[in-house]
Amino acid sequence: MSDIHTLERLLTKLRLTRIASEWHSQEKRALAEGWTPSRYLLSLCSEEATHREGERLRRYIKDARLPVGKTLAEYDFGQVPELNAAQVRQLCETTDWVDSGENVLLFGASGLGKSHLAAALVDGVGCSEPGVPSPVLQCRRVAARASQGPVVAEAERSASEAGSLSGDSDRRSWLCQTG
Repeated sequence: MSDIHTLERLLTKLRLTRIASEWHSQEKRALAEGWTPSRYLLSLCSEEATHREGERLRRYIKDARLPVGKTLAEYDFGQVPELNAAQVRQLCETTDWVDSGENVLLFGASGLGKSHLAAALVDGVGCSEPGVPSPVLQCRRVAARASQGPVVAEAERSASEAGSLSGDSDRRSWLCQTG
């Protein structure tokens, strides 16, 4: 068996799908540009990490079942006058709260646009871009158990459980919605 076939089998076995699909084109580029072996390996690993991050974020968003294509510009702040529109806009325009690991919890009656706002927040902070750690979690269990105990403790436990499932619970921001 040739080295190339062995490499392809090992990459598949190790589930390095992006490296498996990109190594040959990256190798040609590395040879043409005179890369060092470490630069070539760094390029492959960066490509794999970026791909995995993007796939993970797509899974989080899919699992949250957020509406597609909802933006803050389309949201009618008039239907919830108590909602601080400036604060919501600021959350969408900056990633400071994501970087510091702060949480956003959206509570309210059915039909007021919590899902719309959650989708707008995800879109606004650039969660579709790799490197922005923003798993999205629907906290329906929080609402279901609100009468049984402190809501905050349940939300923290839910976020902690989801973080431990993903293997990385530090510096994450959880967008939680109920209803």
